Amino acid sequence: MQFTVKVEWQQNDGSIASSSVATIDLEACQSAADVGLKLVEGKCILSRLEQIVVDEQLRRYCEAKQTCPACGRHRNLKDNRMRKFYTVFGKLSVKAPRFDGRCGCGVGRTVSPLSELLPERLSPELCNLQIKLATLLPYRKASAILRDLLPDTGGLSHETTRNRTLAVGKRIEQELCDEVDAPQPIVEPAPQMVVGIDGAFVNAVRTKSRERHQFEILTGRIETTQRGGETFAVVRDLDRAKQKVQAVLRRCGRDAKKTELTILSDGEDGLRGVVGWFGKTCKHRLDWFHISRRIEQIRRDFLYLPSADGADFGKDFANHCANLDSMKWMLWNDGIEMADIGMATVHAGLLQHAWACPRDKSQPFIRIEAKLRELRSYLYANRERVASYAESFRNKARVSTAHVESTVNQLINWRMCKKHQMAWTRAGAQYLLHVKATAINGKLDRYTGHQPRPLSVAA
Repeated sequence: MQFTVKVEWQQNDGSIASSSVATIDLEACQSAADVGLKLVEGKCILSRLEQIVVDEQLRRYCEAKQTCPACGRHRNLKDNRMRKFYTVFGKLSVKAPRFDGRCGCGVGRTVSPLSELLPERLSPELCNLQIKLATLLPYRKASAILRDLLPDTGGLSHETTRNRTLAVGKRIEQELCDEVDAPQPIVEPAPQMVVGIDGAFVNAVRTKSRERHQFEILTGRIETTQRGGETFAVVRDLDRAKQKVQAVLRRCGRDAKKTELTILSDGEDGLRGVVGWFGKTCKHRLDWFHISRRIEQIRRDFLYLPSADGADFGKDFANHCANLDSMKWMLWNDGIEMADIGMATVHAGLLQHAWACPRDKSQPFIRIEAKLRELRSYLYANRERVASYAESFRNKARVSTAHVESTVNQLINWRMCKKHQMAWTRAGAQYLLHVKATAINGKLDRYTGHQPRPLSVAA
């Protein structure tokens, strides 16, 4: 079977022009592998169709630009060069005419319409797609996927993918530095703002002494009543990290005097200080997610307790878990003082269990007791920041940074450490984090120039 693919389009004068795109010979079907077009055939058809469409679009654009906008005269053609243009559907060679600007209006310079229209020689859609994949996958994998799925498009090497991604990150970094140097006035301050902040570590590149170190990345999510949420991430030991975070807060509408700011963190003073924790309009709350995680670690250790002589381990385990749940309920509803009574109950149950076990099996009890003491110290060290979680939850206030942990996974773990064990420079990590946060916030199109348009294809 032979199939011929043709394309027709309507010209300015109303006439119909046509061109052949491809002719495909297909053999009779012998198996499922013979049904339909192959990927390479589809890519070839798309590339040729894209060449025809772009040629016609640019031809009409250049014809319209040949008339001088100042005096209305027809400018003479100086020369006609060929230029590469990279799109999602292929690497194209397009004509780039240049017009003589000496048309009598005094402009007197050569005009190149395509240089004005396509300064990057790269379609914003391809740039957007390339950068989006680079934020999710290593640069080599992102480039390999694009080469497999797209027609022959230049600039899909991992070096180009990295350079284009980091170039966007540098633009975002420069915008933040400009905001730090010259803060813009806040037009509409947010009345309330909740900031959840947490940290994560990634591997740094080896030093000259071949030692490998780590550096910390601060990740957070800002939530306001009228603007929704916004994600940010900064490398903690880079210059002006605190000022950059506060610039992001101002961009989201934080006014130091008018915005009531609530900070959720694991209790570290350094994390709260990055956000800016001074002032009567700023309050702190110890994150329930980190408290609950410490309690669950104790619950898991109950599984390793020895079985008492002649006793049912399942019953003992259920009693310990019930005491721990009671302590957790007291902390959730009544605060540290009642939770302290609950911890004493857990301690008493463990002590009774330990007396019934041989002395040489006491190590699991010692480990759990140490974690209980550490939990108690942790709560009392942050006593002023342990709020009434139950009441806040009933009032629909944020009490946990579980959503920030999800952001840490999106920004850092899936791309930079757990899923892909890589080493990073601080600057390279910061630029990539800017791009990933911008993509999560839905603002990447602003930096790539990509403008989605509604589908206008008729059957």
